[in-house]
Amino acid sequence: MQRLVLALALGLVCAARADVTLAKIFASNMVVQREVQAPFWGWAAPGEKVSVSASWGAQAEATAAADGTWKVVLATPAAGGPFTITVKGNNTIELTDVLSGEVWLCSGQSNMQWNVKNSNNSDEEIANAKYPEIRLFTVQCVASPEPLNDLSRITSWAPCSPENVGGFTAAGYFFGRKLYQDLKVPIGLVHSSWGGTAVEAWTPWWGQENDPVAVSIRESWDKQDADYTPEKEQAVYDKAMEKYKADQQKWIDGGKKGTGPRAPRKEGQPRKNRNYPTNLYNSMIHPIGGFAIRGAIWYQGEHNAGRGTHYEVMLTNLVNAWRKDWGYDFPFYAVQLPNFMAPWKSPVEDGGWPQIREAFVRFAEHVPNTGTAITIDIGEEGNIHPRNKQDVGDRLGRLALHNTYGQTGFAWCGPIPTGCEFRDGKAIVTFNTGGAPLAARGGDKLVGFALTGTDGMAKAAEAVIQGDSTVVVSSPEVPDPCMIHYAWANNPVGVNLVNQGDLPATPFRYGSIPAFETFAKNLPEEAAKYELLYAFDPLEAKLVNGGLDFVYDVDNSAKLQGPIKKVAYYLAMQDLQGKVTYAFVSMDPFDSDLKKLGVPTKGSGARFQQKVAGATIKSNVPDIATGDFAEGCNIEFWDCNYGPGNAIDIPGASKDVYDFGDQMSPDRSPGHSCMQICNYANKQCVIVFNKFGSGKSCELGIGNCPYAGKQMNATTKAQPDWTFTSNGRDVARAEYKVLVLR
Repeated sequence: MQRLVLALALGLVCAARADVTLAKIFASNMVVQREVQAPFWGWAAPGEKVSVSASWGAQAEATAAADGTWKVVLATPAAGGPFTITVKGNNTIELTDVLSGEVWLCSGQSNMQWNVKNSNNSDEEIANAKYPEIRLFTVQCVASPEPLNDLSRITSWAPCSPENVGGFTAAGYFFGRKLYQDLKVPIGLVHSSWGGTAVEAWTPWWGQENDPVAVSIRESWDKQDADYTPEKEQAVYDKAMEKYKADQQKWIDGGKKGTGPRAPRKEGQPRKNRNYPTNLYNSMIHPIGGFAIRGAIWYQGEHNAGRGTHYEVMLTNLVNAWRKDWGYDFPFYAVQLPNFMAPWKSPVEDGGWPQIREAFVRFAEHVPNTGTAITIDIGEEGNIHPRNKQDVGDRLGRLALHNTYGQTGFAWCGPIPTGCEFRDGKAIVTFNTGGAPLAARGGDKLVGFALTGTDGMAKAAEAVIQGDSTVVVSSPEVPDPCMIHYAWANNPVGVNLVNQGDLPATPFRYGSIPAFETFAKNLPEEAAKYELLYAFDPLEAKLVNGGLDFVYDVDNSAKLQGPIKKVAYYLAMQDLQGKVTYAFVSMDPFDSDLKKLGVPTKGSGARFQQKVAGATIKSNVPDIATGDFAEGCNIEFWDCNYGPGNAIDIPGASKDVYDFGDQMSPDRSPGHSCMQICNYANKQCVIVFNKFGSGKSCELGIGNCPYAGKQMNATTKAQPDWTFTSNGRDVARAEYKVLVLR
């Protein structure tokens, strides 16, 4: 009897395996991309004959391969329907109410995931969302360390209605609605996004493995994974939860002012995390790769804003890889990040958000068949998820209608500069105006332009429109401008350059500032005696080769061989008001390898936490103790993360705050990183450079941080050694030199 039951069970399994199936993206109510050769695929028993026929007259056949996979291509009809698609093998599948039209993939992070019910005028928008020829499909949020052949969860296509649109991507829906209203054809929207995710998680590894930044990110995840245990994570979580509860109570007791603390959460094993490079591509893109689409829209970048200058490379990697999967160079339109955070106070405020906005524009310039929707005017100061998704969808739709569908007679993009000439004390900027002449919103005076002169000082500037496509910018305070910025800040509220279609101009910058050279002027005696080993601008500093190496502007380490008597460090900074401060510290060499005397990196192996002898300190900062110090000074040079613990018992240092005595966390490199020269005898940090390779987000200081203890965000405070300040954005120019005396 048991054998009979087993035989019947095996027979049922074999029968189930013999049934022909379709990939989950294919279902009733779907939209097929019109007038293309559309792939259909699925699984069947090896050798099983599979036929696919459509009521519009197309038919194709295939034989399942040895691994059970099959694939056919059907010629799709002009826009219309409904149609029926029938798949026959040992069983029959019938897809009903299929439409032919335009299909778009909608992907990204939380601002793409943000739904209609949480957007502006949601009640009205939902009530009016009666568009049965717009069809909606949502890919479920799943991360996978390995590529999946099919979507892991069953979902379905559904006609757009008030009952189901509320939870759908708002940016995607408003984009699709714009296309439907203008093209008057069925629209299919495939939504695949997940909040808080990075571009590298959406990119296949084979599409980014030659990118040193991606390699560095993956190495960091792998180190976390190697050290992971559920027990360790629980301990960290418990400690974080204890702190959260205490912070929450303080917030409540303080009248709930500002944003409350965020509760911690468990992320699980790092290798399976949604942000591990390629994990979302594996589970949310790869299973639908090849499904016939017209193009894709993308709203992501917040997670990668800390690497804004590199985002162009990472987004290019993603698009090239996706296009390779699909087999054609489909259109790809991205949303440039909107204004966010505290309104600007200075004419130029550099940082990750303005840099990543620039990356979107450069991406659209350099990658064919792409574009960016400019949204610098519709963000919200205290909300990273602005509720105005209607304009986002409209602007994406305008790009597609013009670039993909060839429509004209309307403004299709905000103005984007095509060139700048500095002449006669003015900056003359020309624009691609996006389909309508330049204008000032409201007819007001143009706001948001700044000019920088050869002294490195940025000043607010006057700007006037000349003709249809030119803006002339000038300032009596900058008689010889060499650089121009427009709307260059996290939140440049009030900027108003638009075209006559009321689409905003992109933030931009042009030009360059002469090198900041102060050493010989400030310290001529030292300049005559010392030889230059390394020189770099810390505000432009970069790590390469997966974070292994630091890029110097000048590297004389191969030339200056032989014993050295002294090594010296010089940092000079010019603040946004033009004030220049500097500090110079020479000391007895602490290592004979010149490679280890520069910025500490994983490649050089330089990690020093020790006292140094024979120091001389010179500075124009009044609070800095200057003179000769036979002892009483120390260095903290490392490439990794660190904590406040006073690891080597530096006299006077605290175990509770980051100061002149801290503790390395050597397991993660590259990490936050620091290069600090301190005078512990006077309880001072003298020269500080933290966060190598982060550009304007680095941390620079001469002396102790004057605003130590100030709350920088919901979870961190500025520290005496400038940790967590990211104050590089407050520095106009900087110069760092490493010198030797032989």
